[in-house]
Amino acid sequence: MQKLVTSEQIRKLESWWIKQISPQGSLTLMEKAGSSLSEIAKEYKEPYLIICGKGNNGGDGIVAARYLHASGKKVFLALTSDETLLSHDAKINLELIKSKVQYFKIENEKDNNFVKMLSESNTVVDCILGTGITGKLSLLFEWLIKAVNASHKPVIACDIPTGVNPDNGNVCDVVLRAETTVTFGYQKIGLLIYPGRKYSGKIITVDIGLPDIETNLFLLDDDFLVRNFPLRDNASNKGTFGRTLLVCGSKKYPGAALLASRAASSIGSGLTVLASKPEVFNKIAAVTPEIINVEFNLKTILEESLQSSVIVIGPGLTTENDIKETVEALILQVSVPIVLDADGINVLAGHKELIKKVKKEIILTPHPKEFSRLLGISLDEVLSNKIELVRSNAKELNCTIVLKGPATIIGTKDGNIYVSPFSNSALAKGGTGDVLAGFIGGLISQGLKPNLAACAGVYIHGKTAELITKDKTVFSLLPQDLVSYLPQAIKTFVC
Repeated sequence: MQKLVTSEQIRKLESWWIKQISPQGSLTLMEKAGSSLSEIAKEYKEPYLIICGKGNNGGDGIVAARYLHASGKKVFLALTSDETLLSHDAKINLELIKSKVQYFKIENEKDNNFVKMLSESNTVVDCILGTGITGKLSLLFEWLIKAVNASHKPVIACDIPTGVNPDNGNVCDVVLRAETTVTFGYQKIGLLIYPGRKYSGKIITVDIGLPDIETNLFLLDDDFLVRNFPLRDNASNKGTFGRTLLVCGSKKYPGAALLASRAASSIGSGLTVLASKPEVFNKIAAVTPEIINVEFNLKTILEESLQSSVIVIGPGLTTENDIKETVEALILQVSVPIVLDADGINVLAGHKELIKKVKKEIILTPHPKEFSRLLGISLDEVLSNKIELVRSNAKELNCTIVLKGPATIIGTKDGNIYVSPFSNSALAKGGTGDVLAGFIGGLISQGLKPNLAACAGVYIHGKTAELITKDKTVFSLLPQDLVSYLPQAIKTFVC
């Protein structure tokens, strides 16, 4: 997995590392960052307009200008502050190039010189703020961003696009839209979290010689899945791969039971058992001969749970009073890991403290609205503080939380955060979450620890959707396609 960092983590690491290198260590890092930025910029057309703030992000841009000029490229250098206000290292680098490259200070929000240089440029390099963003942007910066965005020139962002918060992906009122973001050392988590992700474009991480870092932020990848996907020995039987019990479906939503059950079975559960009412199973039995049905009542479900490896509760249940009572009783009484999804979460709205009382591990898989109901806060509060809310509640409730959406966020009780690299509008369709719950339950039944099953389930779910959209477009994915295309996705990483 790739390590992700916050702005504070990278600042502390750079500060410590600079002291280890030499008093000139900061200049060394700036030289590596700027030269790397220039190499990537060479893939774009000159002339380049490099817009530099007063901090070290601006210094990286000044170094890049020197390298581009030395290679015969035409460069315009625009400063957003007086030279006297530049950081120490940025000043040193400006002195090396000021007699060679055309540079100017942007005076105000109507600077004709900037407008002229922008019109004459083919590529813009954003070195305004980097990870140094604090609060609202100045009127000058807002004007610059609007002008660049309106020009439709390709933008290369240095470390992070101006207007994107590096720690949570939140954005300012005005945001510079990058085609490519060149980030240094480690990816900043704000680049991967929406809405910031949609302004980051292609993300390129450049090694500038920083040492390894301790972090609890990670980006899921193929390597993670290869190392954690269940192995299957040929000397096995159906009992080897566990028993997934699902409490799903209702007269209104029989399809949810079908999708979750087939997902669990298709990902490898040895036996898959569905506790549902007759009107549900009668509708789906003909197309799910592999699924065992048991009566939908608390006594039967509890007895069945004694033979099960995991219980998936929620998809398509509704929140009627009798359902609410059954779900609450199951959460408190079963002695196997629980995957709690959809209406299983909704019935606990405002009563999250019940989650602390489970006997085994529990995974919650809410979308943002379900999460807001559970926590008793607004949807806007969830969307603006996703990482911290997932982290703090996973620790407080001693559980794993899967906050679904583009770049799904997984938080575990030990404080770790895992981010999915997949953001696919094809998954914005009813029923895809039921499949995810089934995938996670089926992985647990095969022996995967719940926190790892949550991460693996999210990743394979996203990867399968990518394969589907190549064939069917983002418009035409159906939830059952995630089951039928699953074998193709597994073949990409399991020989």
